[in-house]
Amino acid sequence: MSVNKRISSSLFGYSEEEMAQAFERLLLSDNGLPEVGSFDAIYREISCRQGRPDFIALRYKSSSNQRKNIHVPGFVGPAILQNLKHKAPRTFDYLTSRSGFGRESSRKSLRRMIENGYIEQLENGAYRLAIDMNHEKPEIWTFELKLNNTKKAVFQAQQSRAYAERAIIVVPPGQEKNYERFRETIQRWHVGLATFNPITEVFRFIRKGRKARAFSPTQQIYTLSQMAAHGFPEHLCQ
Repeated sequence: MSVNKRISSSLFGYSEEEMAQAFERLLLSDNGLPEVGSFDAIYREISCRQGRPDFIALRYKSSSNQRKNIHVPGFVGPAILQNLKHKAPRTFDYLTSRSGFGRESSRKSLRRMIENGYIEQLENGAYRLAIDMNHEKPEIWTFELKLNNTKKAVFQAQQSRAYAERAIIVVPPGQEKNYERFRETIQRWHVGLATFNPITEVFRFIRKGRKARAFSPTQQIYTLSQMAAHGFPEHLCQ
């Protein structure tokens, strides 16, 4: 552990890792997060195209157990998927022009997704999402835990808004005042702020932030694929 981390830990009586362990227990508890409730899936430190948040959590609108999750690694597949729907089939030329990737790599990705049953190719050559694919997208939450280093926390939360509908910065009680100078930035990016005491396990929203559409559908699909690669809980899989 570095000198700076030892000093930070001594100021609060606990380390950032201890704070994360206690926060994970809260997220996994029966009641879940205060003012939010429980999540359908929770992951620690999943690598995304922009950053590696401390926690990513998923919430679905329904509790259907007939959901088939899409696992599409890489960058080409997610870029294609964001332009596909059950209705309104898309041509190959349309998909390549919108995704920005080469024709050969796009063909390989399309073939792979057809083999996996994610998409279908019609007689006229156009593509669409497979009929049996439930295209219900989950709401993605990210949580950045920081003892201090406010500037880094805000930057990381901004990054996660590329693929998350909600991004929350979680800090020890009393540290929220250090974020006042970032108020305008936090509001503009729809980032939430909360305090959490890992000793008492008391969580409180300072600014919940409103749900807002992720800035990059491609990055969102990629992030969901990364989580699927780590294994969705059984109740989220068909």
